[in-house]
Amino acid sequence: MQKEKTLLQSDEEKQKEKNAIIIGFGLIFFVIIFTIARNTIFSSSTDQESDKKSFQSQFEDTFPYKTISSKELNKKIIGSNKKDGLTLLDVRSFDNYIQEHIVDAINIPLDEFPVGSKIDSHNLIIIIGTNSQDKDVKTAIEKLKQDNFENILVLAGGMDSWKQLIGATVTYGNPKSFVDQSKVSYLDPEQLNDALSQQVPVYIIDVRSTENFAKGHIAGAKNIPFEELEKRRLEITEKKIVVVGENELQEFQAGVQMYDMLLASPYIMRTAMPGWQNKGFALIK
Repeated sequence: MQKEKTLLQSDEEKQKEKNAIIIGFGLIFFVIIFTIARNTIFSSSTDQESDKKSFQSQFEDTFPYKTISSKELNKKIIGSNKKDGLTLLDVRSFDNYIQEHIVDAINIPLDEFPVGSKIDSHNLIIIIGTNSQDKDVKTAIEKLKQDNFENILVLAGGMDSWKQLIGATVTYGNPKSFVDQSKVSYLDPEQLNDALSQQVPVYIIDVRSTENFAKGHIAGAKNIPFEELEKRRLEITEKKIVVVGENELQEFQAGVQMYDMLLASPYIMRTAMPGWQNKGFALIK
């Protein structure tokens, strides 16, 4: 009996030793696996970080300038009526510029560089191109920096992005465009004369030159020459406007621009000022 007990204890001790050895090997195996996994994860993380830095470096090489989004630029434009300290520099061709542009943007294509005193070097300059692939943008930056202009941003995505995200542009006014035609209404000189005779409040903007306006104009008309409409648009305080000018084309283009800039409802006088004069209606000096 005692012998069997001794043998049983011996077997139990052997089994405990086996279990301890198995657990020991298990722990060693776990440590090895954990170490390998940790090194793999660390290596992968380092590679990802390296790839990220490499991508950023390539991005900076591709776009070596600071940008401003269309939404951020729009906030700057509507944030201040005068936009002191801000210059919107449109470097596209003149034809593209007059077709449509951002309000208050000035057009200086590359072939008209250097800009010299045309813009204030202390201002924040926003360069506007056609799109993100417009090579003229990078050239414009280089030329500006050669002239010691430093405070420069680029409109990200150019006019293509602006039109897609914001939409608001000033168009020159194309009489053949259905969209532009929908922005204006028409009246005859007789209708305008009748309204004035009946003392109906009429807000008239005369877009002729200062010299021609001084030679004779409709009573109560305000003179804002066509070329000054954009920069003097805030002087137009009414929404319903009668536009008179040298000819119907000038009136039409002025009316379209007023609609674009002010969401006004302009009326165009048929036959323009020559038609008014031919009818013998009153003029004052």
